[in-house]
Amino acid sequence: MSATDSRDGANASRAGARAAPAARTATGATAAAPPARVAVVGVQGYGTAHILNALALEDRGLVELVALVDPARGPLVRDGVRVPEDRLPVRLDHIDELLGSIPVDIVIVATPLHTHATLAAAALRAGADVLLEKPPVTELATFARLEAVTGETGGLVQVGFQSLGSGALAELLRLIDAGALGDIRSIGAAGSWTRPRGYWTRARWAGRRILDGARVADGAVANPFAHAVMTSLRIAGWDSPEAIGTIETDLRRVNPIEVDDTSTIRVRPSAHGATSFGGAITCAFTLAGPVEAEPTILVRGTAGEATLSYTTDRLTVATSDGRTEERQYGRRDLLENLIDARRDGAALLSPLSATGGFVRVIEAVGDAPVAPIDAGHVTWDGLGPSRRPVLADAEAAVRRAVETQRLFGELDGLPWR
Repeated sequence: MSATDSRDGANASRAGARAAPAARTATGATAAAPPARVAVVGVQGYGTAHILNALALEDRGLVELVALVDPARGPLVRDGVRVPEDRLPVRLDHIDELLGSIPVDIVIVATPLHTHATLAAAALRAGADVLLEKPPVTELATFARLEAVTGETGGLVQVGFQSLGSGALAELLRLIDAGALGDIRSIGAAGSWTRPRGYWTRARWAGRRILDGARVADGAVANPFAHAVMTSLRIAGWDSPEAIGTIETDLRRVNPIEVDDTSTIRVRPSAHGATSFGGAITCAFTLAGPVEAEPTILVRGTAGEATLSYTTDRLTVATSDGRTEERQYGRRDLLENLIDARRDGAALLSPLSATGGFVRVIEAVGDAPVAPIDAGHVTWDGLGPSRRPVLADAEAAVRRAVETQRLFGELDGLPWR
């Protein structure tokens, strides 16, 4: 048997292990497919949101939540919503206790960044598909290894970029393809949030570049604003590492951390990437803003511009003839989309294979220098873990950088330039 035959055979076997399409009964009616058996690995933080979502899908008959994997115990609460104790499945300490002992179709991995690849690979090799939290991995070598595992096993990996399920993004892409904005000249992502000191002390890996020899890269670009970066790359059509040409960075910090909390990057395409978009993506972010502002992506063309509020699925389009339209859209759930892909072969909204360009960008960010901002430009509000920094003119600097496609160091009149 050739290597190709072996891979095809493995993929056929793997596909057969997935839930079968809905079957026809003797009367011709379609029988409901069995619910997908789901386990969540990493239940703290955003892992709790995955548990609540799985339980909502369980109520619809799409999912059976079979296990939670995390050595931590205690109540699970997300945004004031507590997971009911009577809805909790078995709780295990390690993924090895799950795989091979409890039948599972989908493993949701919501653990620290530097553990993603190992856990996802283990789940794939055990015959499960994976919903992998963002960022999927933080370096291209690891990305290539995980991609190879998906090829060997035939498994599916959906990456948790929820914004890629937005109806507003789908409409923006449709407008671009239809030429409604003319030729696209620039794409920019702006984000100004506020994070207290406790955000950077919430875990051993928080604010770190390297931990125990593993690359973490937990900075503003790679983690809190990862959706902004990935969504901008999707708009540009730069899914693969080969689509990326140059990556310029201007990374800064006000907190005593290893990574960036106030950042600008400018990404230009390779010749390959320029076939879909030949301009630049400029991203400007801070986690030391005065308030929690809604992040946006600005797309400018020769016939108009569009502003995508990717956290709220709102799209505003202004055309050169003076018309402005704002519309609210819904969002497709990534776990439900993964279930559809398993059952019916539906296309994944956020497949691992389409995140290589993103990984290329955050690998470069993880290697770039981070400069401390002089403390004289920062005021602090609050006490203890709730104490938070406010950087002078940060919100305005973010807006100006995106509008002018400049890095922070290129902006005139910026006090901490």
